[in-house]
Amino acid sequence: MRIWHQSFTDLSAFPLYRDTLAAHAARVMQGRVQVSVHGLRPGTYPPGVAPMQVNSVAAMRTIGEQQVLEAALAAERSGHDAMAIGCFFDPALHAARSLVDIPVLSLTESCMLTACSLGRRFAMISVTPFQKMLTEDLAAACGLQSRLAGVVAMTPAVNLFDLERPEAADALKASFASACDAAIALGAEVIIPGDGVLNEFLVRHGVLHASGAVVLDALGVLFHHAEFIARGRAAGVLDVSRALLYRQPGADMLAHARAAHGRFDCTETDFSGPNRGPADQA
Repeated sequence: MRIWHQSFTDLSAFPLYRDTLAAHAARVMQGRVQVSVHGLRPGTYPPGVAPMQVNSVAAMRTIGEQQVLEAALAAERSGHDAMAIGCFFDPALHAARSLVDIPVLSLTESCMLTACSLGRRFAMISVTPFQKMLTEDLAAACGLQSRLAGVVAMTPAVNLFDLERPEAADALKASFASACDAAIALGAEVIIPGDGVLNEFLVRHGVLHASGAVVLDALGVLFHHAEFIARGRAAGVLDVSRALLYRQPGADMLAHARAAHGRFDCTETDFSGPNRGPADQA
């Protein structure tokens, strides 16, 4: 079984995150599933500008979501069994589900639904106030406000590039621990690290824990959730509905729309990640 992971970052700009993610996926899936790690196309973000800075602008986030849709189509064409969107904005999640037959999962939805099976109330730790706001909106969209104890933003707001800098590690670990304490004070029994780069920082430093509460390995949960849904579909026990929200376009409708809007067919090597050659990573 193969799962296409799709980050909303350009992984060529986050080599430590990229390498941790690939190793982490291989470890938690224990050889049962191959996780192919991908990011947005190299050069998607301006040099030195963190993805969060760009994606906090709604228009820019929408432009990036088009790449997620192209990735979903490429994942299905290349024989992957599921797509796992590794971004807590859940970018293009509903749209991608309407395009392809393979299951499409994403971080916020997967982690919130899983948390409901592990404790009465959960909390998310965000890296910026904007991410806190968007997470609250996503919880409402999932109908889970009553299960959400709160969203705690780390202070000061986290620059994602700092999560790759060894000299910033101690301060970031302390900030995350403080945010966890605040989440527990709000009544959280399950804590979700609410950013993919943050989650892999915590994995790398072995600090996925908090006093008295469960801290999810968010990306590990996503990979297992994708495997679960993909295996269920293969066994014929579940599939995505096509009645309303995830109604699919016809082949002619999709072909016309992609041509009219200047979209193009992407292959796996168009995206950043370990699947690209060393020369392509630059």
